[in-house]
Amino acid sequence: MNILLLLMAFLDTSLKISGEEVGYSFITEDGSVVSFLTGSQNEYIVLRFGSPDSILIEFPHEVSSSSWDQFSCSSYFRPGGEQNEGLEIYTITFLLNDSLIEVYENYYAAEPVYETGIIVTVGQDTVYHGTGVFDSRVGSMNQIQNSFHQQEVLN
Repeated sequence: MNILLLLMAFLDTSLKISGEEVGYSFITEDGSVVSFLTGSQNEYIVLRFGSPDSILIEFPHEVSSSSWDQFSCSSYFRPGGEQNEGLEIYTITFLLNDSLIEVYENYYAAEPVYETGIIVTVGQDTVYHGTGVFDSRVGSMNQIQNSFHQQEVLN
């Protein structure tokens, strides 16, 4: 795991192309990269998943200002720290063909536990669950969630 973090320091692992900014990105334990990238001035958003040599998922395929509408973002926040079992839960989802893709970032104060990852579900079956290396994150879901048009804030 330390080798992975050392490599990250020297490589740009965000899967961005020229002119894009990283909104949220992380490396999974199996070495894949998950990146939400935005065009200049948030003109669009795109998710890329894979490696610099092999992009497995790129959504949407055609980016435009309507890209933001193709994702759903939900969040839940309970303050209070460990004594109140405080937590923050963020999820960004989208449908790609017959697959539901969920990217999450969670914090549970009681343990404390920090986690991030990506889940790909087809029908009732989880076909991939990539647990993210939390310390590999660039950005945070909290920072980009306000840009999404379809938001659900749970209380």
